[in-house]
Amino acid sequence: MKKVLKIIMFVFLVPLTSKEQIYVPFPDSNAIWSEVLTDMQPFEIQAYQYGISGDTSFNSTWYKKVYLLNDTVYPLVLGQYCCAIREDSLKRIYAIDCQCCFQPLSGEEEVILYDFSKSVGDTVLVGLDGTDPLGGYYVIDYIDSVLIDGNYRKTYHFVDYDYLEYWIEGIGSTRGLFSPLTPVTTGSLKWELICFNQDGIVKYLNPVYNSCFPILTEINERETVIDPIKLCPNPVSDVSILDLSLSNQDFTILEIYDALGINTPVNF
Repeated sequence: MKKVLKIIMFVFLVPLTSKEQIYVPFPDSNAIWSEVLTDMQPFEIQAYQYGISGDTSFNSTWYKKVYLLNDTVYPLVLGQYCCAIREDSLKRIYAIDCQCCFQPLSGEEEVILYDFSKSVGDTVLVGLDGTDPLGGYYVIDYIDSVLIDGNYRKTYHFVDYDYLEYWIEGIGSTRGLFSPLTPVTTGSLKWELICFNQDGIVKYLNPVYNSCFPILTEINERETVIDPIKLCPNPVSDVSILDLSLSNQDFTILEIYDALGINTPVNF
């Protein structure tokens, strides 16, 4: 009688793809941030690009230098020196010696530009010392992810500010590289990241645009401006008289904004 040995094999199927996230560090070379600043009063659009090239040292610590670019191709054609940045082992990105940011950094004291070690419910500092109007604290509402080059990168979304911007691991803010040093205005100024390009490959493209370097001549929507408006004297030094022609307008609140986006509601 033949004995039959039965061997039962257990095969564990492992999915070929998963949403496992591997941290993507901040770039230290061959990176271009293409951005746009829109000013509604008066209407003006300004496109510009940042790029990383070379090293520098502050207080015995090494940083990567960020420049405004004179072109949008590799190798980078450098323009004005802007800032120096570095990343530590805790996924925090620091900025120092920023000279062309909206809020310049004087001296050799660094500030945290991004902190990708945070979790839901944590706060992140935006601006210098969290003082208005140059910044404050964002609270992380939720953390999602986006697939870029086969890796899922974390995206950080903020309570009350998700409509304005979110942060992408290894890229920065959708509002621009130096968004944490830029005031959050509710007035006429609007900053946007158009595109992030690394090693000649587009990693992120703002869905509003179809190119990293579009020709910007207009926008789809423009705020309604009541005309005529007379302010005397202008600019305001102490007291001015605001004269509005409101014969065909129906509203009860007038919001006045200064250059930094601070508004003062006026009730009629």
